[in-house]
Amino acid sequence: IVGPNVAGKSTLVTLLTGLLDPDEGEVILDGEEITGLRADERVHKGLVRSFQVVKVFEEMTVRENIRTAILIKEQMTGGFTPRSALQGLFSLDDEHEDVEAKIEELVEQFRLEDVADSVADELPHGDRKLLDVAMSFALDPGYLLLDEPTSGVSAQETDYVIETIVEVSEKQNVTTVTIEHDMDLVRGYADRVIALHQGSVHGEGPPTMLETDDELRRLLLGVEE
Repeated sequence: IVGPNVAGKSTLVTLLTGLLDPDEGEVILDGEEITGLRADERVHKGLVRSFQVVKVFEEMTVRENIRTAILIKEQMTGGFTPRSALQGLFSLDDEHEDVEAKIEELVEQFRLEDVADSVADELPHGDRKLLDVAMSFALDPGYLLLDEPTSGVSAQETDYVIETIVEVSEKQNVTTVTIEHDMDLVRGYADRVIALHQGSVHGEGPPTMLETDDELRRLLLGVEE
């Protein structure tokens, strides 16, 4: 999803994920209307988001952060009681062997092995972003909405972060919908582009539309042909 500032990109994602109620219209997920569902109920349906600002537990390690997300998901689906979920944060008994296996899988997939036992507030920003997205994947999404996943990431880390997210998404068959201002990333990684302007869809199509749609180039890049 691309568009100039105040085009409605983040508002759209917030509406889709249930943190805002629409004034009109419906939210449809896999043919089912979910407009009236709470945000957590939409997560249960497989609709998950990651915010532009990293939201992790700063004093917990990478593994502990991911474990927390997994156990929240298990509690939502009835896999654990609140007490057993809480105990699972601090113990590694047999009941949680599958949880620990999933933690290690996500740590490996998001290339966080070297920092797995580091607390979150000590991580470089690129790894913090990857941890944030890994926690979203711990919720078993079918669809993951990402609000500027490379925001604040250094130029040296940008491709590394986005390539990792794309690789894991493809491996786990998760559809990602990404708000992005970096047009080079959009051209390099997007399969389909939807351009918003003043709360409406200006156009949609392949990333090549960024080169061929003169009005879109004017709106996004200030390019006057």
